[in-house]
Amino acid sequence: MSSDKTPQSDRLRTHPAERFADDEQIIDLDKCYQTLLGEDHKAVDGHRQYTLSRRGSLTVILFHFNKGSRIPEHTVRGGVTIHVLEGELEIETAAQKHILKADQLLVLKGGVEHDVHALAETRMLLTIQLSPKGE
Repeated sequence: MSSDKTPQSDRLRTHPAERFADDEQIIDLDKCYQTLLGEDHKAVDGHRQYTLSRRGSLTVILFHFNKGSRIPEHTVRGGVTIHVLEGELEIETAAQKHILKADQLLVLKGGVEHDVHALAETRMLLTIQLSPKGE
């Protein structure tokens, strides 16, 4: 997962059309995570993200959260799987608060409003399966 940032480009990584062009992908999560941490830009709101794959309606994103960082309440038009690889997250929905630790997943139905709060420095894998509008 190389960076192609040049003085003429403000792009951090290879263009998605190239990164996601292959019919098959093997993704080394640790290598991607090290690339993410090593990028020369500030974390936005205490977190960084790296889109690993985007195929049609399916997207997989690797996140790094600094302790105490948040993603405010939001919804996604489709199902969401939040997989904590390392660290600890608090995910709050209208129904309850979920505390997720390493090797735990939370699966949310599309449209479920939620926020994310990093209780520790955390590595997370997010999978989104978008649904057609209205579903």
